[in-house]
Amino acid sequence: MQTRQRCLQMMRLAAVARVLVRSIGLFSALWPPASLVVVGAADGEAFGEGLQGTLTKYGPLNAHTAFISGRAKKHVVLIGGLGDGLLFAKYIRNLDSAANQSGWALVQPTLQSTLQGWGVGSLDHDADDLLTLAKHLKAEFRSEGMVLLGHSTGCQDAVRYVDLHAKALGAAPVAGVILQAAISDRECLVNQDGFAQRLRHAEHMVKHGQGEGILFTDGGVPVCARRFVALASKGGDDDMFSADFTDQEFQKLLGHMAQTPTLLVLGGVDGCMPNALDLGKRMQQALGSKADFAYIPEGVHDLSGSEEEFMAAVDPFVKQCFGLASSSSTSSGHKPFVLHSGREKPLLV
Repeated sequence: MQTRQRCLQMMRLAAVARVLVRSIGLFSALWPPASLVVVGAADGEAFGEGLQGTLTKYGPLNAHTAFISGRAKKHVVLIGGLGDGLLFAKYIRNLDSAANQSGWALVQPTLQSTLQGWGVGSLDHDADDLLTLAKHLKAEFRSEGMVLLGHSTGCQDAVRYVDLHAKALGAAPVAGVILQAAISDRECLVNQDGFAQRLRHAEHMVKHGQGEGILFTDGGVPVCARRFVALASKGGDDDMFSADFTDQEFQKLLGHMAQTPTLLVLGGVDGCMPNALDLGKRMQQALGSKADFAYIPEGVHDLSGSEEEFMAAVDPFVKQCFGLASSSSTSSGHKPFVLHSGREKPLLV
């Protein structure tokens, strides 16, 4: 969950984007999606020159906008966590540079749950938004495939999308999935003051048909009882990566990913995930033989300060998913992260 300052900052940026999209929609019969330069900030710091690309409206709702960097027909779709918006992490600059050099495009969509929407959202709604996006990429941008890159709770979105829509007709096919900071929201929330009482109240509201009622506000974000139960209860809809799950429970939650190439990226000093190395190995096993696990010892939750290490893992994985490079050509003597590969021939070492 992001800080209030960062959430408000992203809200302002998204508001500008929505105004632009509405303006574009008025003249959609005359002009294609607009070419724009998006300038923003990550973690309160200047983002730099900004990103050049295309702002497009991918669906009927106001939230259905996406910014696409690059013109390639292979797409990496970035899915942020709770409270995130455009340009939420510093490594987005690195992703943009890699896209321009490697023959794929970076997509930053806004979903119904983006920014303040997370408190009344759900994984299923996010997955449906992503399906609408995937169909738009296929129809309007002739997408040949996409890699879903989830950050934090965006990882749950990616896992849910594969479960529900990986084989959807008319949509860009899923070439791979990257799970960066796949943490347990429940384990992050459990030590907050009043957690147990709030959860009991939320469960009572859901039981009595009041799940859509607002339970509390967090930094101005309304949070309904249903979403809080999903995030905070064991076995809740958002609960996929908790350390107290058995291997069998992990298999039930993640086993459907076995046919999808997956890269799990965890940081060693992510405050939301103690013992990330041991937990990551268990998660990798549940994800199946096509899963790799990159462990960045000094990595924080959003990998600020570890962007190069992140890209050293991500870039060859994406190239392999899109058929842009063979596993042998990605080998290097320099390993800024510890890779645990489920493959007979490791992909990233």
